[in-house]
Amino acid sequence: MQHKSNHFMKLAASLLLFSIIMGGCDDHESFILQEYPEVNVGLPPTIYVVKGVPVTLKQNNSSISDSDILYFESAGQFISCKVDRASEDSFTFTVPSGLDDGLYNVFIKQGLKRTQIGSVQIKFITKDIKINEGTTIYGVIETEDGSPLEGVVVSDGRICTVTDSNGVYQLESDKKHGVVFYSVPSGYEAEGNGVFPLIYDKLVMSGEFPEYHSFKLNKVDNQDNFKLLLFGDMHLAKRSNDLEQFRKFSEDVAKYQAQHPSEKIYAATLGDLSWDQHWSKGYDLSDFVNTANSNFKNLVLYNVIGNHDHDPNSIASNFDATNPFITNIAPAWYSFNIGAAHFIVIDDIDCEGYDGIKDRPYKEKLYGDQVEWLARDISYVDPSSPVYVLTHCPVFLQNADLPDNFYLYLNLNRGGPEILEILKGREVHFVTGHMHEQHTMLPTDIPAKDYGFPLYEHNIPAVCADWWYSGYYTPGVHVCTDGTPAGYAIFDFKGKEMTWSYKGTGRNEKELFRAYDMNNVDFTYALSEFKNLTDKNVIKEFERRYVTPYSDGKLKNKVLVNFWNWNSDCKIEAKTVDGQSLAISRCSAWDPLSILALTIPYWDRNELTSVPGTATRYRQHFFLIDCPDETSDIIITGTDKFGNVYSFEMRRPFAFNAAQYKVK
Repeated sequence: MQHKSNHFMKLAASLLLFSIIMGGCDDHESFILQEYPEVNVGLPPTIYVVKGVPVTLKQNNSSISDSDILYFESAGQFISCKVDRASEDSFTFTVPSGLDDGLYNVFIKQGLKRTQIGSVQIKFITKDIKINEGTTIYGVIETEDGSPLEGVVVSDGRICTVTDSNGVYQLESDKKHGVVFYSVPSGYEAEGNGVFPLIYDKLVMSGEFPEYHSFKLNKVDNQDNFKLLLFGDMHLAKRSNDLEQFRKFSEDVAKYQAQHPSEKIYAATLGDLSWDQHWSKGYDLSDFVNTANSNFKNLVLYNVIGNHDHDPNSIASNFDATNPFITNIAPAWYSFNIGAAHFIVIDDIDCEGYDGIKDRPYKEKLYGDQVEWLARDISYVDPSSPVYVLTHCPVFLQNADLPDNFYLYLNLNRGGPEILEILKGREVHFVTGHMHEQHTMLPTDIPAKDYGFPLYEHNIPAVCADWWYSGYYTPGVHVCTDGTPAGYAIFDFKGKEMTWSYKGTGRNEKELFRAYDMNNVDFTYALSEFKNLTDKNVIKEFERRYVTPYSDGKLKNKVLVNFWNWNSDCKIEAKTVDGQSLAISRCSAWDPLSILALTIPYWDRNELTSVPGTATRYRQHFFLIDCPDETSDIIITGTDKFGNVYSFEMRRPFAFNAAQYKVK
């Protein structure tokens, strides 16, 4: 058996293609080789044929001569053709005109004897490509009308090349990452599987064997101005009424699209499309594809892989961990262009520590060849083009006790410094998810200002808010653990300039904050109303976090404002309705609505013996307004970085209950 395997590899390695294009078979089987005493031929699983162009294959021992006849059989029907010429190491034939695309058993007739020499998939293509020595992946990139596209960047996940004037690319790839993908050029859109752009193929042939993968693009008019919707964590798992809540989210997206009919609108997810622990319970990444295609229309949706999109059953292999995502969604890393902007998608979830058990000990870091690939990819991008790096885990995180002060989370040995060195001198925006909350680092913040080039971090809240729990326990209230409403970010591009905003699902896109009259916020009642929560240590922690800070009149005659889209260039003002300015101070806090809608019912859902991880730290986008008394009506005005103003008049006393904040 070992001898046959080695002999097969030697024959397959000697396979020559002179005027054909070879590709992979759909069933992912290795090369088929049947060995006979008289006939010794290696057939590739697929032959891509240009009509009228002869096919030349390798043979050993001069077993086929120019007097022999080939037969192609399918469903009992045989079609024959003569061998045109043969030499000691090859033979040539022209595929007969009666053949269509399909799988055929191949026979050779020598005299009166007919012998099957293998099976092969025949596929007809329109272009004849001369393969360079060493090429293992190649093909054509063209428009829908067949016009070739020159200069399109193509990669195998490590090396890159560009298409020539005929739209042809060739890669000398080791096929390590199992994919070939291209970077959609500005002014074009990929063909799609519904909303999912077809920007890649999985490789199906091993080693040095060349395979053919081609792609088509559609020309679009004027991409100078466009909007990109950023969708944070979705965590769809067919539980907690999540699919119905997701439907309402997608309806909000459709409504937003309808309100901007003349604008190009694209979208990108930021990871955790699914929930790996629940794949075995009937909802996985293939189901997400169906859900997205059923709910989104007229949208191109790019996707990032999150920690919950990696295979929890993989063992010490990022290749295996990413395979479900690559099979169903997209490569683990790739790039694309829209208008003047270049977008880079990377995977900062390292699963080499996975051991196939439930705990899934991933590390938040770049792994493998991503840094090498990124350096090659960016070398094709105009230095003046802004770069947007989309990944799941934050690159920069906010310091716990220092407002508008950040630190490099993907630090040494995690890939962050390498990325920053490669992108040095460009305008760089990191766009991330994972945290289910909001923070924004500007180039003027610490440490961004120390890098010497425009550097941003946009951490986008979650579509699912708090894993769909608040909307499940308190219908109509969808809040993340920092109180940000479930929703999506809107990046509005005008040439190389970009402005951003955040839209809560079902809410006014101009809304910047939510306000609470703290005279009416007190969670002491929950301590006596818990039905399932009896563990004294857990109750004590609940009291410390959520009851004590808001009890005993500690915040009497104060209004708490959650300015969720806050950054250091925003402003907040408050005054009484008769014009008296009110003092405002920055603070860290737990969001009262999140406590009401999520924390109380979530902690009481069953008998807890440890503190849930749904909220682990204070958030810093909060402000306290000092009011003169209990009944003064006030006007709160927030202004974002771009001068957009949102005002809210609070008629006090202002009740605190879910109905006040519910999305109708």
